[in-house]
Amino acid sequence: MKFEENIEEKEYGLVLAGGGTKGAYQVGVYKALKGMKINVKAVVGTSIGALNGALVLQDDLEKMLNLYGSIKLNDILSIDSKIDETKDIFSLKNIAKITKEYIEKRGISNDALRKTIEKYIDVDKIYNSDVDFGMITFSTKNKGVELFKKDIPKEKMVDFLLASSCFPIFKSQNIDGEHFFDGGLYDNMPINMLIKKGYKNIIVVDVTGMGLKRKNASKNVYIKMIKPNEKVGGTFDFNKQQMKKNIELGYLDTLKSFNKVQGFNFYFKPSEFNKMLELFSLKTIFGLECAAKIYGIDKYKIYEKDEFLEKLMIEYKKELNNYKTIKKSLNIRKNNIKNIFSNSRSVLKLINKGIGITLFMDFIEQNSLFEEKILVRATFKEYIQSAKSMIELVNTVK
Repeated sequence: MKFEENIEEKEYGLVLAGGGTKGAYQVGVYKALKGMKINVKAVVGTSIGALNGALVLQDDLEKMLNLYGSIKLNDILSIDSKIDETKDIFSLKNIAKITKEYIEKRGISNDALRKTIEKYIDVDKIYNSDVDFGMITFSTKNKGVELFKKDIPKEKMVDFLLASSCFPIFKSQNIDGEHFFDGGLYDNMPINMLIKKGYKNIIVVDVTGMGLKRKNASKNVYIKMIKPNEKVGGTFDFNKQQMKKNIELGYLDTLKSFNKVQGFNFYFKPSEFNKMLELFSLKTIFGLECAAKIYGIDKYKIYEKDEFLEKLMIEYKKELNNYKTIKKSLNIRKNNIKNIFSNSRSVLKLINKGIGITLFMDFIEQNSLFEEKILVRATFKEYIQSAKSMIELVNTVK
């Protein structure tokens, strides 16, 4: 029995879910798929997923990066009221003004979004591409409408892209007398469009957007789900730094999905991760990654073993020096561990001083029965695992 497979030859369908500006994550996914030469034969999407799908067919990564690097709130919304473009539209600062205009005008105009689509979408490239393309929208006749490019006249492609991404705050998109809203009202993750087309291998990119999700029409398919394991901002969050991080996160998560990088919450070259395994167990490596997260070490990159462990040791030594200066005032001794942990608020105060991991390392090294002597709340479990792993690391480099 052979298990080897050339991923470049395997055919995939790609599903891009809706989620507003969180769609920046999907740009990173596309960057990774393109770099790995994954054979994507069809792309379907809802809302921002449909817009990103159209950009994927253009095969122009630079244009996608430019879009998310420059897009502003007024590139999406056409409103008279002055709003804070650095904030999510649902922030308290903006929502009152948008609600007022929505009521007065019976919906927000999507003219700005149309101009943005016309600026970045090359309709000819979509129809000339060998890759199939589809989207979903929601008709006010109370039905979902699934469309592939063969079903859409070229001159109406922009209209239907607007229809798929017509978030309910917008006025409905009128096409030939029929009114449409965001496809997320019917299916925010249109996997079934590809199942019906006969695709057996489907990559789904979920950006945790709002909307309904339909039950898969068949179980006889392989679905590779790519989804962020951390918060990626709001649906209409135009923070450039957040979108840049989301692109990097999508890229790294996709590489991990295809085993091109390894790790739990961080990312390592496979050969470098194997070097880590020569020193530590998987559980210890997980704890080291937890420690790196607590220390605030940059996770948006691919690490080599020595670089990662050196960064951990640098942060540990900083924390250790701080801990030593205040340890006496904390009066930490074997016989008062239970007293310290009798009040979770007091422990959280100590952790917030930036000495959390070192504090737990000290407790563990003083008393091997530390965990049995206190009620280990969920709040502290990550710190305890990090502390145990850091003890192993410190002893390894001695």
